[in-house]
Amino acid sequence: MRNDNEIIKYDLIKNKYSWLISKKQKAIISPDVDGILCGLFMSKYYDWEIVGFYDGKKLAIQKDLKPSECIFLDIEIYRKDIKSCGHHIILYHKDKKPKCFDEKISSCINPNIFRQYDAYKNFPQKYPLAMIHFLLCIISSIDLNTKIEISETSITSLLYADGVFKNLLNYPENCIDWLNYLNAKEKSSPIYSIYILFAKKRIANIIHDLEKIFLEFKKITGGRRGGDKINISDILNGSFADDSKRKIKELLSFLSNSTKWEYNPQKWILDNLKVLNFSKKINDKLNNKNFLKIIKQNPLSWAITATKQIEYTLEKPDTIE
Repeated sequence: MRNDNEIIKYDLIKNKYSWLISKKQKAIISPDVDGILCGLFMSKYYDWEIVGFYDGKKLAIQKDLKPSECIFLDIEIYRKDIKSCGHHIILYHKDKKPKCFDEKISSCINPNIFRQYDAYKNFPQKYPLAMIHFLLCIISSIDLNTKIEISETSITSLLYADGVFKNLLNYPENCIDWLNYLNAKEKSSPIYSIYILFAKKRIANIIHDLEKIFLEFKKITGGRRGGDKINISDILNGSFADDSKRKIKELLSFLSNSTKWEYNPQKWILDNLKVLNFSKKINDKLNNKNFLKIIKQNPLSWAITATKQIEYTLEKPDTIE
């Protein structure tokens, strides 16, 4: 019999986080390709509205909304009353947890937390895919009434998210371990039809298609970098600047055409936004003592990005209500 670290328990996720498959939710996403793909996916299948963006330094949100009324996609929020989904390593030592950790992270869906993976012992085994892949696996498994369709044209965009193609090449053993944990390789699994599309794709074709994606992102910015992101700093007087809106719409349209997940402009709020500014810090001498000190400051979010490095966000000067 497999233990908890060998295969995910989708039935428990369905019972505890039923809000993930609720219709017409309001979402705040990370402003990169992974977050955007999550937004397009949830908008298509569950009619979600993208009402804000969060990058760890700034939070842009529709003016008449509170963060607690929204679901954060592709970022963990360390607040019991705020629902979120993330895939980063956020626990330093599972045997020396902060007292409030489990309670405050109880509204967050995170694969490393499900496996009790921490930075101290498990950093090399951390989740190697993007948030969009985890969403695909969860929803395909817990909502059998919704038929999830993945086109072959979407594969390269999905591999681009969070540099997953690099992890597949550099850490294949870890990727296989996680695919087994997610029950993706079993022919009887609801996820198998998605997995096999990726498994059949030749590496040479993936590399060729990735080159095309790099060029498409550069076209958006006139040959410069940054075409694969939404820049929250471009918001002025509650709205993205006109040129920024053009870039955002081109990026969303490109990813929508690639995935066949319809981009509905009415579901993406680019005006009437308020921007909250936070304090983002980096500690590159991470140990459990420092981790506990950081948690005592009640950070809004964080990610352990290396075995000795953590990036975290404090609410001051602005505070989430």
